[in-house]
Amino acid sequence: MAKLSGDRRAEAEALNQTAWFCLQLGLPGRGYDMAMAAKRAWVQLKEIRGQAVAGSILSWLLIEMGLVDEAFIEAAQCLELAERQADRTVLAFARNAKAVTYLYCRQDHLALPLLQEALGTLNADEAPSLKSLFLTNIAYSQVSLAESAERDGDMRKGHDLRVRAIDTNNQAIAVASACGDFWNLRTALCNSAEYYACLGELALAEQCLDRWEEVPGDIGLRSEIHYLYTRGELLTKAGHLQEAVAVCQQAVALSENHKQADHKANSNRRLAEALEGLGDYRAALLYYKRYHDAFEAQMGETTRRRAQHVESLLENERLRVEANALRLQAEHDALTGLMNRRSFEAAMQALGHTRFCLAIVDLDHFKLVNDTYSHIVGDAVLKRTADILASFHTLKAYRLGGEEFALLFVDQSLATAADEAENVRSRIAKFNWSSVVAGLSVTASIGLASSQTTPLSKIMEVADRQLYRAKASGRDMVMSA
Repeated sequence: MAKLSGDRRAEAEALNQTAWFCLQLGLPGRGYDMAMAAKRAWVQLKEIRGQAVAGSILSWLLIEMGLVDEAFIEAAQCLELAERQADRTVLAFARNAKAVTYLYCRQDHLALPLLQEALGTLNADEAPSLKSLFLTNIAYSQVSLAESAERDGDMRKGHDLRVRAIDTNNQAIAVASACGDFWNLRTALCNSAEYYACLGELALAEQCLDRWEEVPGDIGLRSEIHYLYTRGELLTKAGHLQEAVAVCQQAVALSENHKQADHKANSNRRLAEALEGLGDYRAALLYYKRYHDAFEAQMGETTRRRAQHVESLLENERLRVEANALRLQAEHDALTGLMNRRSFEAAMQALGHTRFCLAIVDLDHFKLVNDTYSHIVGDAVLKRTADILASFHTLKAYRLGGEEFALLFVDQSLATAADEAENVRSRIAKFNWSSVVAGLSVTASIGLASSQTTPLSKIMEVADRQLYRAKASGRDMVMSA
């Protein structure tokens, strides 16, 4: 609808939302396309807030695609953008996005404080869905730190961090439940089940999954697969191996229809573990192989996606270059290369209450040049005149049309501008026009007005009047008001 209505901003907002929904549903490829389109739209609209949101979503999607390095760069750029605008929710979201890249880079000691900072950015009653998301990620970070501590042999620290993660994740569940964010609620419930299971609290883990089943609303494929392999793992730990195999088989079957290689890997690994527990080693080996095949497939898919991302960046750069070229064409005169009348009018509006002087330059008897020497020579005269005007660094020159030019002397007095206008007139008159065609001579008349003595709405009229005075007085001279 936004596209049909021509509302570019609404279209960009819709692209942001679609990219985010694709991320939640586990559709990174489609989400990537939406996020890139959103980012392009916000750049064209020159809205920093929208760029920060689109880029933050994009960074997360890049992680889902296995492009962690690219995600880190994107997230860092978006955080810089977010820090330049006033919306706290956008800043918090960007901080979370960068923290997620730290998590996937196994830099948990950097991720956790940034996630806590993201949470602290929001007021007490602000953006509960984001708070739930941040709390879920904080808990995940705490579990990662626990695993690191346990690898180093500090089991007590690992246990304490796991307990803290459960408490944090339960806060996420409470916030998501209160605000009706069922996607965050399902994710947090599955995570809590895994966290409780790791501590041997199987009954509490079971309660989390039972509650997951009671959450209303449609269930995305990604969430369902996550639930099934978590349920299967829990059944395996509880010794209910036949049930575990049946549940994990459902997860494996669903993951075959899902493009996420990590879902395939997790589902196949849980099924292999359940089969191993039953003593069916041949079948377990088969699914362990499929588990490793999923990782190999993920590596190949990552390479393909990296090439796709590079191609998209190159396409964005091409579009940027084309956009700049079109902008230059719109702002500049095609023949002389000077800025055109549209640019002149924009510059006049931008000056506002700034002190400046305006000169109108008109080439004397220019029609006679065209009639005597041809329009080709006339064009050459206009180009050389433009070169002369552009050589003055104390003024800004514009071609208004035909043989008429405008000069702006910003923050200069009328006396100073009059001296410079006289230098312009003299240089045009003294130029070796015979280098264009033998026997040619060119002069210019100039009318000058000051904003200090003339209202902005009248200054063009006054400068024109002074130009006609110069013409009437014999041409090749400067007249000022």
